[in-house]
Amino acid sequence: MKRVHINNNHWNTLASIRHHMYEYLLVFSCDKVTEALLHNVKRYFEENYGCAYAANLVPHLTLFKCTIHENKVDRIIQGLEKVARHASPLSISLTQFKKYEYGKFYVDLETGASDQVLDLAGKLKLEIGRHVRQWAPGENHFCDDPHFTIAKNMSALQTAKAVIDWLYREFQASFQASEMILLRRSLVNGAQYEQIANFPLLGLPGGSYTQGSLF
Repeated sequence: MKRVHINNNHWNTLASIRHHMYEYLLVFSCDKVTEALLHNVKRYFEENYGCAYAANLVPHLTLFKCTIHENKVDRIIQGLEKVARHASPLSISLTQFKKYEYGKFYVDLETGASDQVLDLAGKLKLEIGRHVRQWAPGENHFCDDPHFTIAKNMSALQTAKAVIDWLYREFQASFQASEMILLRRSLVNGAQYEQIANFPLLGLPGGSYTQGSLF
């Protein structure tokens, strides 16, 4: 029988790389009143429909996410700082409940607020997109549909029940988004998100966003 040689150094290298890979999440959080309102709905989904991925999710609006080695994230942070310096605070208004086809219920944004978030996401993409595509080509996403998640990974039965009670029902809340928050989570099983930076939206004049050099 032909022997199969396992290169332990190879596996050790892969394990080492994995321990330095993180999932980064750039978000807007909401004010305490809106957070409490959203959390109450999340808890309802958990208690009445059995949605495991509901109440344990902290309300947030995702602007950008990627999985990248920690040594490559400095360029991303520099870009986030630049965009935040020249971006003004946003007035975020929530409107009604909607769902995606793959088992996710969410609260939608008013059209004007959604357009402002998409504009900000576009500036982020221009500033850091090339770097992200270089070092995290398959593990990155810029916001293209702003929303606040209520529950995800819902079964067909859970979704059907929620549709009867919540679909297109109004949700009236608003808050001022004045800073972006960067979270990260290790790829090691069981790791939790930790906040590593915040970027106040200062609204300073100037700021042209182009795809910069990687080096």
